[in-house]
Amino acid sequence: MSAATLGCLLLAAFLGLELARPRLPAPARRLLVLAFALVLAAGGVEIARWDHGHPDWLLWIGWVGAPVIVIFGAAAAGARRWYGWPDLGPLPGRLALLGVAALVGILVGSQVKPSDVDVSVARGETLRRAIAAWRDAHGGAWPARLEEAAPDASRTRMGWLAPPPFAYDPGAKTLAFPIRTGAEAHVDLVTPGAPWKKR
Repeated sequence: MSAATLGCLLLAAFLGLELARPRLPAPARRLLVLAFALVLAAGGVEIARWDHGHPDWLLWIGWVGAPVIVIFGAAAAGARRWYGWPDLGPLPGRLALLGVAALVGILVGSQVKPSDVDVSVARGETLRRAIAAWRDAHGGAWPARLEEAAPDASRTRMGWLAPPPFAYDPGAKTLAFPIRTGAEAHVDLVTPGAPWKKR
């Protein structure tokens, strides 16, 4: 799904919630906006930690769309509150609130991501030791698959939802995991104590 499609779906969801608001009691209306804001914030955290193969979502929705919505929505809401004109109704203010929620989520996710990488490297080190132990136990032969050396191999900690697994290459003798789409951390399994590198 492209960033444009996802952005349109989010706007359609917002408009659908706005159409449902008049039929709900006042507390439920506020809870509806708050729930949508929490969903956007959680989505922002997740996509900032691991883009799930959609770096355009983070760029166009997170770093372009959300700030634009916050700037113009807050400006319209402020003009309505302080000057009374132009009165575009309450929608721009609500959109600005949702944009702020998405941005806060992205900023929080950006702060969490370095620790995700560190934890993933630590888990990778455990897998590297398991591969070395398997190789030593089999006369220097390398396992054909990671599961042979580590049947219960843990995944990375790049995000909450379906974090990517480690990629073992028996030909190149490397272990790797993606940091974001198009960039990964990898380690040479042949050289003892080799550091993890980014590429």
